[in-house]
Amino acid sequence: MTANNKDKAFDLIVIGSGIGGLTTAAILAKLYKKKVLVLEQHYTPGGFTHGFDRKGKFHWDVGVHYVGEMGKGELGKAVFDYITDGRLKWQKMPDPFDRFVYPDFTFNLYADPKRYQADLIYQFPDERKAIKQYFRDVKKATFCFLAYAMLDLFPGWVNRLLKRSLDQWGAIARQTNQQYFDRCFQDSRLKGLLQSQWGDYGLPPSQACFGEHCNVVSHFLKGAWYPVGGGAAIAPSIMPTIEQAGGKVMTRRRVTEILVKKCVAVGVKVQHVGHPETEPEIYSAPTIISDAGAVNTYLKLLPSDYPLSERESIKAFPKGTNLVSLYLGLKESPKKIGFQGENHWIHTTYNHDDILKTITESVENPPQFCFLSFPSMKNPLSKGHTAEIIAGIDYRFFTQWKAQAWKHRDEDYTKLKTKITALLIHSVESSYPGFQDLIEYAELATPLTFEHFSTSDQGVVYGIPWIPERLDLSWTSTKTPIKNLYLTGVDTFPSGIMGAMMSGVKTAGIVNGGFGFFKIMANVMT
Repeated sequence: MTANNKDKAFDLIVIGSGIGGLTTAAILAKLYKKKVLVLEQHYTPGGFTHGFDRKGKFHWDVGVHYVGEMGKGELGKAVFDYITDGRLKWQKMPDPFDRFVYPDFTFNLYADPKRYQADLIYQFPDERKAIKQYFRDVKKATFCFLAYAMLDLFPGWVNRLLKRSLDQWGAIARQTNQQYFDRCFQDSRLKGLLQSQWGDYGLPPSQACFGEHCNVVSHFLKGAWYPVGGGAAIAPSIMPTIEQAGGKVMTRRRVTEILVKKCVAVGVKVQHVGHPETEPEIYSAPTIISDAGAVNTYLKLLPSDYPLSERESIKAFPKGTNLVSLYLGLKESPKKIGFQGENHWIHTTYNHDDILKTITESVENPPQFCFLSFPSMKNPLSKGHTAEIIAGIDYRFFTQWKAQAWKHRDEDYTKLKTKITALLIHSVESSYPGFQDLIEYAELATPLTFEHFSTSDQGVVYGIPWIPERLDLSWTSTKTPIKNLYLTGVDTFPSGIMGAMMSGVKTAGIVNGGFGFFKIMANVMT
């Protein structure tokens, strides 16, 4: 079959329309007047920032639950304002914005770091000194951790020199959570409490990189915000910036191969998802940027016979935690039983490693941990009342249905989803009686769902897991061994919406060489 040779008049091609890809495209379009083609395999752009509706009144987000650093003068707000020309608005969440729920204790997290520290000391007075030191360590570890993420801004010899210095001076960021907390604290309840947000990065204490933990803690110290219109408002607010420079965002276009000639990326081969019987499309450009993830880029999109030393390391690297997400439409406002729009981290134990262990053992019992949020209470434009419950789960429980098509999987798969749905609702009902009576509609997304829509490796939503060893990987760099091919997205930066967005800023800077990143930041912060 002969491929069609499509429009070659683009300066860059971006594979994937997640926040990393869209940010890269928008900055290159706005600041450098580049004509960018963004190719998205899903029928709607946005990656994990997109949303969906049911029954004409219920709306949920796939991956946006809350975002930090969106206050006036903060970096996240400045970047979003720049790439959207101020089109995207933010609603601050109520205070407290997070509630950590344990069988014998509930802790409210307010948008005030001084109050956070004071509340911890009040509850655990014997750990006063360690708590104060912890907040100092969070600041230092976050700085070091982000410094690691920025190393690929510098040329090879400078990069290596800075990394050696960081490995010594920034050792605090390279340890696991367990190593840090076991050394610095005595109270097991306090250790567990301080790690209650581990669901934001998906790893328990024995595995999680302390630097990533501190990055998440720092991100939310001043509170949390939510996009007006939900996560689905993010992509449409960025796309006009790309289009104003002559660029285009095309959906239902699955990139099947990155074309390489003489060690240089020159274009992409694309299959129209809606018309798989048609000939593939070929798009060419001087620069190719992949927001499809490191695993997909190196193992699936580059020609299998292209010599890449990174492949074996990628295959051997551990996988991240999988999730199920239960989307609920409610008959009445959650305020009826006391909710005000805050997030709830519901635990049955302070031992987070035990939680992960139970995830891998069975789907017969209620989860020991789940995250409860209320999209409708955070979004002033909501029409119906909604909730979402998220919990970890093992991918292997779903592998037998991997080959079956979405929405065409057999009855056993449906029965398993029904069972998991009931267990998740039970988990919330146990802490908040009356919750189950509010439910009108329920729909469960499994790792197979996420895999289908995002093409992420085994449906993992966190990207490459943030274990300490990730700090030493070469294949999570923005720069690749292939000339004119770059990566963007959370595999090249710390996780979350903010991490993906800043990866886009970094990639745009690197593509323009020299002091490109610093030029971008000067324009963003003006």
